[in-house]
Amino acid sequence: MSFSRRKLWGLLLAGLISEAIGFVLIKRGLAIVPGFSGQSLSSLSFLIPVLKSPQVLIGTAFEALHFGILMELLSVSDVSYIIPLTSIGYVLTPLSALFFLGETIPPLRWSGILLVCAGVAAVSVSDRGQKGGAGHPLPESEALS
Repeated sequence: MSFSRRKLWGLLLAGLISEAIGFVLIKRGLAIVPGFSGQSLSSLSFLIPVLKSPQVLIGTAFEALHFGILMELLSVSDVSYIIPLTSIGYVLTPLSALFFLGETIPPLRWSGILLVCAGVAAVSVSDRGQKGGAGHPLPESEALS
C-alpha cells in the first residue's frame, strides 16, 4: 500500500496531536501527584503514585499512540523526511501548554519555534519534484498496510 502525501500528512498530524495531548496530560498528572517534584532516583517508591495517576496513564497511552504512528510513517517513508517533520510537535506542544496549562512562552522561545517552522517548511519543500514524492514512499510491494 503506497502512502499518498495527504495520508502521510494526516497520519503525521494525528501523531503530533496525540503527542501534544500526551504531554499536557502527563504534566497535569504529575502536578497533582503528592510529593513529586524531582525526587531522587535512588528510591523508585515515588513512581507508585505516578503510576496510579489516571492523567499520567492516559497521557502515556497518547504518547504510545504517537510512537505507533511514527513507526508506521517510518515504515513507508524516508527517515530523513519523517523525523524532521515531527519537529512540528515543537510548535503544537508549546501551543498546547499555552492554552491548556497556562504556561508563559517568552519571545525568544517563540523565535526558536519560528525557526523550527522554517526548517520543517524547507524539508517539506525539498520533497517536491522528487520521484515518488511524500518522502520517497516504498514501492507498493514493500510498504506495510
